Amino acid sequence: MLDQFHPYIHDSIVNIVDVKVDGNYGYRAIASLLGMSEDSWSLVCNHLLKELTKWSDEYINLVGGIDRFGELKRSLFVDGLSMVYNFIVTFCLI
Repeated sequence: MLDQFHPYIHDSIVNIVDVKVDGNYGYRAIASLLGMSEDSWSLVCNHLLKELTKWSDEYINLVGGIDRFGELKRSLFVDGLSMVYNFIVTFCLI
């Protein structure tokens, strides 16, 4: 897979993982590179969601407002795992 990248950056590439290609492949790659199973991708989303919530004021400023922040947060919700957390986060932000 290294040949898919420009030779100029080959020395900067430390590891390449081949993960299942679906809508979560970025999160699967992160989970794999962190030493977890690629099927732990939902945990990566959950940790990112907690990070966004913990530092919400900073992220609202960083991403350009509360509407964009809400979109970003909703993109991390995983069916079944985030339903209760979604209620708690929404309740806390009101």
